[in-house]
Amino acid sequence: MERMEPYYILMKLPGSGELQYLLMTPFTPQNRDNMISWMAAKSDFPDYGKMLFYQLPKEKLVYGPNQIEAMINQNTTISQQLTLWDQKGSSVFRGKLIVTPIENSFLYVVPQYLTARGAKFPQLKRVIAVAGDKVVMEPTLEEARKQPLAGSPQPPAPRPPALEQARTQLEEARKAMQHGDWTKFGMAMEKLERQLTEPRQRRVRHSRIIS
Repeated sequence: MERMEPYYILMKLPGSGELQYLLMTPFTPQNRDNMISWMAAKSDFPDYGKMLFYQLPKEKLVYGPNQIEAMINQNTTISQQLTLWDQKGSSVFRGKLIVTPIENSFLYVVPQYLTARGAKFPQLKRVIAVAGDKVVMEPTLEEARKQPLAGSPQPPAPRPPALEQARTQLEEARKAMQHGDWTKFGMAMEKLERQLTEPRQRRVRHSRIIS
């Protein structure tokens, strides 16, 4: 696969509720295919030219562009459909891979074009989407976006707000201290420490804005 060029995309950045016009590109380590970070350059005023760099957790494997292309090429359903179109005399070609951050994961989207014999312009025939280890090909982007997510594991049941959990552990520690139960006090403080640090460990690290 050729080196992936930066591309423009309209999306909401993590932690932002507004759509922004961005120039974005993913990064992979030298001689490796997994993605370790991605960078976006703002293209709207008044923040035109500001760049943001997002570093992914080292302990989490995130597929890079080459790995996604390999997954698509190895999918038998997609290969059979492309072969069928090609046998009918149409020219089949793939558009650019687009990597889109969605919450704490990534959605990879690839448009698939078809040019019929004698036609002057290509037609968007299918959209390939990859989420996790699932690859699908659907007629539209909306259908392709829904399919991978529908097959993903269901998220765990919502936890009580972190602040409420911290207050509970703090109250248990206070009561244990009043009764001189230092073992229970230590256990409550350990739980409180885990409660305060766990969300931070799960969150994708976000570096400073580069002007």
